[in-house]
Amino acid sequence: PSSSLDADAFGDWFRSNGRTLAILGGAIVVAAGGAYLWQWNRAGTATRAETAYFKALQTGGSSPAALETALRQVAAGYDGTAGGAQAQMQLAQLLFDQGKFQEGLKVLGEASDAPAELKDGVQTLTAVGYEGLGRYAEAGKLYESLAGAADTDIRRETLQAAAARAYQAANGRAAALRLWSAIAAREA
Repeated sequence: PSSSLDADAFGDWFRSNGRTLAILGGAIVVAAGGAYLWQWNRAGTATRAETAYFKALQTGGSSPAALETALRQVAAGYDGTAGGAQAQMQLAQLLFDQGKFQEGLKVLGEASDAPAELKDGVQTLTAVGYEGLGRYAEAGKLYESLAGAADTDIRRETLQAAAARAYQAANGRAAALRLWSAIAAREA
């Protein structure tokens, strides 16, 4: 009896499909190389962004205007990286300190593509900006949303307290009382 896997049949199949296999193998090698280069470039960009951010903090420290200019350059040049998001957050805080809450919120809106580990900070600063503009109810809702996703009890309670203060400022006594009561009811 003859086997369906004999060497001649395999050799014939390989010769007739060799070109297709070579193209497929080449495509896999090119795709793997492209993925490696993309990751390598991304890691390099992240490193350059961090370096640029810290350099901006050092060189821009001579005056608020110089710091603002340096942070804007990093924020624009490295948007979507950790260094770029840190620059955007620092710039927003600088603008808030100058009373430019709307402009600071605009900068934070551009940080929506911040890495996951910085999104919480961007949202917290956004709530601070809402408070600065007198949009206390929006700030309270955002603080409360962040509290629901907090990973520690201290962070959760801090955000709930911020939400309660914002609701109080917005004349939302019932919402504030609900949050203060929930915090006070915890024995820890």
